[in-house]
Amino acid sequence: MDHGRRLAFHGMVLFLLGLLMGLVVQSVTNPRIGLSAHTGALLNGAFLIALAAIWRWVTLAPGVMLATYWLAVAGSYVSCVALFFAGVFGTSAATPLHGAGHAGTALQESIVTAGLSLGGLAVLVASALIVFGLRGHVASAS
Repeated sequence: MDHGRRLAFHGMVLFLLGLLMGLVVQSVTNPRIGLSAHTGALLNGAFLIALAAIWRWVTLAPGVMLATYWLAVAGSYVSCVALFFAGVFGTSAATPLHGAGHAGTALQESIVTAGLSLGGLAVLVASALIVFGLRGHVASAS
């Protein structure tokens, strides 16, 4: 599987979703978070596209490469969906600055908090692994 090409594909899907989210920003319960979801999807899409461009230079063990790929892709999608849900539900627990004056049900708050936490952690770990994989050391063939 060509992971670089798949990263570019997922990046463009997220970018397109971000553009579509921009069309409904004013229609969600909390437009301020809706704007954050729009911007977040665009940035996560750009992140995956940028990652696709440098993927060939990342040097990690095959299993770690696969884990890094899935952490980046899944984390990006989960973060974007959680932000969009935050705007639709009008939650505020995980986003107190942008959610001020709004509150979702306990279940909605839990879903958004879990999504933002897990998605953010996944992208953070993927980014750290990518930095480690770009450090310039290549395993010797001997």
